[in-house]
Amino acid sequence: MISHWFNIIKKAGLSSDMKDGDGRKIMVVNSFSFLTALLCTFCGVSLALMSGDYTILYTAIGFVCGFLSILWLNHRKKYSSAKFGLMFVFCMVMLYYGVTFGESTQVHFLGLFLIGVPLLICSHKEKELKFICLALILTCLVLLETNYYFMVIEPMEMSRDLTFTFRWLIMSIVLLLNGIVISFYQINITGLVKRLNKRNESLKKKNELVVNKEAELTAAYTKLEDYNAKLEKEVHNRTTQLRLNNIALENMLVNLKTSNSQLRDQDQQLKGYVAELESLKQDLMRARDEAQHANTAKSAFLREISHEIRNPLNAVIGISFLLLNEPAIRNKIPRSILQMIDNIHNSSHSLLDIINNVLELARIEAGKTDELHPEPFVLREWIRSVVNIYQDAAKVKGVQLQLQVDHKLPGEVVGDRLHLTQILNNLLGNALKFTPSGKKVTLHIYLQEPAQWCIRVADEGVGIPKEKQKLIFQPYEQADETIHQNFGGTGLGLTISRRITELMGGNIEVWSEPGQGAAFTVTLPLEEQAIAKPEEQPRDDRKEYAAFPAERRVLLMEDSEINQMIMERFFAHLGISLHIANNGEEGLEMAHACHPDLIIMDMHMPKLNGNEVIRLLRADHDLRHIPVIAISADAFREQQKEALEAGVNEYLIKPVEFDRLYSVMDKYLSKETPYPLRIIKAS
Repeated sequence: MISHWFNIIKKAGLSSDMKDGDGRKIMVVNSFSFLTALLCTFCGVSLALMSGDYTILYTAIGFVCGFLSILWLNHRKKYSSAKFGLMFVFCMVMLYYGVTFGESTQVHFLGLFLIGVPLLICSHKEKELKFICLALILTCLVLLETNYYFMVIEPMEMSRDLTFTFRWLIMSIVLLLNGIVISFYQINITGLVKRLNKRNESLKKKNELVVNKEAELTAAYTKLEDYNAKLEKEVHNRTTQLRLNNIALENMLVNLKTSNSQLRDQDQQLKGYVAELESLKQDLMRARDEAQHANTAKSAFLREISHEIRNPLNAVIGISFLLLNEPAIRNKIPRSILQMIDNIHNSSHSLLDIINNVLELARIEAGKTDELHPEPFVLREWIRSVVNIYQDAAKVKGVQLQLQVDHKLPGEVVGDRLHLTQILNNLLGNALKFTPSGKKVTLHIYLQEPAQWCIRVADEGVGIPKEKQKLIFQPYEQADETIHQNFGGTGLGLTISRRITELMGGNIEVWSEPGQGAAFTVTLPLEEQAIAKPEEQPRDDRKEYAAFPAERRVLLMEDSEINQMIMERFFAHLGISLHIANNGEEGLEMAHACHPDLIIMDMHMPKLNGNEVIRLLRADHDLRHIPVIAISADAFREQQKEALEAGVNEYLIKPVEFDRLYSVMDKYLSKETPYPLRIIKAS
């Protein structure tokens, strides 16, 4: 235990990157400091007890603190200060005891010990420190001798026996310190001898290696001489061969000159080719720019044509909807005429599907496919809501539409409901289109495996030949020319369905035999979410709309008189008196005047367009809270995003789906105020 703690004290301030010699000197300083502190403690206690003067004890404690401070300096990496401090404390001890007890104590012999210490603890680089320490020791000796001679400070009066005891005690300590110094020198010398022996053994081994290498070099030299003779013969033979080769090279040089002349001619031809390629490159760049301009023009054309088609189509769908749903008008129209109006209404929706497919394909070809937005939804409710839309069309055509749902499917799945609806609309629309009256279309939703679910739409139509089954997924492609003549369509629905299916991580397959119909199967990854099963509610083929509270105020900003009329008639059946503005500027004035609960506005209006109006509304402290529903023929999602970022709450695309419009209005107008149900039914 004592040796363990002494090793810790001895190694205070050492670091791993320190050289061995410097480390040994620091350990010597630490050892001297600690051992001298112990001796000083012993000496001070002994002298104080023998003399009865405890001032000696207090002084000894001060010297002990001085020696221990040397350890603290080494611990703080102040090695030079520690070495100088050690010598300084030793000199103070020598002066104190020499002056206090006089020359009879022979304390000046301590100076002999001190002279050897700087040589032991100072390195070769610390010459100045070594000189300062030696000068300090000599100065102390001179001061002691001066005091002994002139008696500047009188020594302590002691008896002869006490003086004798003090002298031998101090002499013993001095001898002990000298012995420690000699032992440290002995340790250094022993270490030096060991290192010299190791170096001597290393030199002997190296000498043996040198002798062996000399023998190897001698043998190699002999081999080199033999090899040199062989090389001389080889050089002679090679020289002869080189002369022959030189003659051949001269002949080749003549041939190369001839070839070089031919290459120059070919180089001129290549330059001509390069010039032609540059010209072709410029033509290609111009063609690329023209294609980009054409693509931009096509996008602008699609936006304009979509806007121009949707506005009159909105009037057709809206008027046909009112004719079919207003009881006062519907009851006066003969059934045959109602059937025609219903056909107009359904055909308008078919035209809307074609427009949407054209725009969707344009976005896909431009690399602007929408990101997926998966969310949980009730699978069976979604399927029934889509199928209900096609039930009327199936009845009109005399086609039976059957729905089969696998009971193993979970109640709720996670997916992009909007894109799934687009796929199912395309497949069901095609199936009903190609299935003749008296036949049936089957929609089968089933679980294929734990990680996949399938949507299968099968019809009993004309079928698709095998050689045409791959072509039908290409844009604007149909099985043959008679398909368009007999059934219409653009040939885009399947293309878009396949692109969306692949975007969702699934695939779409087709099975068909001519005359036996066709079956399209969409396979998708299944991500389910457990929910409580909803209670089955009785369903009606027609939707009921509830009247809103009469005090609700709705402001319509619309410059089209036809659209104003349609919206006014629709709102009249909902119990709301509509405030109508013909342009954006008039709409802002009316909003300030009546403070409506809801604003419905077209995005293209005279004086102020929709984006300008919504920015002014959101900047107005009195009107910024009013929800705004935009109704526009701009169907591109970039235009929708711009309006939503400007502050529009909802964005509906013309032609207006009254079911969608009603649900959005219900979201912002119903709140918690009760109001009576039942006003109108939609066919």
